[in-house]
Amino acid sequence: MTRQPRKQRTRQRRAPLHEKQDQVRAHLSADLREEYGTRSVRVNVGDTVEVQRGDFAGETGEVITVDLKEAAVHVEDVTLEKADGEEVPRPLDASNLLVTKLNLEDDLREERLEAGGDDE
Repeated sequence: MTRQPRKQRTRQRRAPLHEKQDQVRAHLSADLREEYGTRSVRVNVGDTVEVQRGDFAGETGEVITVDLKEAAVHVEDVTLEKADGEEVPRPLDASNLLVTKLNLEDDLREERLEAGGDDE
């Protein structure tokens, strides 16, 4: 693996979608970490997250979309106003989020979390 920052960034940008899923992982809150025995989890639509860094730090909301191509997460009520007055969701990096509530509608996701492994 190269140490050159330019090549590192290029690899991240050009990664296939199955590898980009690792780029949208966020830390779990302390109680969820204790309950499931894992430190981080892939952010899914429907999860409730708290923004930890940036202009929206402290904001809590539900995940609206997860864009794997851009490795960006869009959170409810975290928006920017365009010049024409339209509100658009602010793309956030998953590393700046803390998952406070999980969406467990997916049985496979719940099964993986219960196993306590790092499979997700």
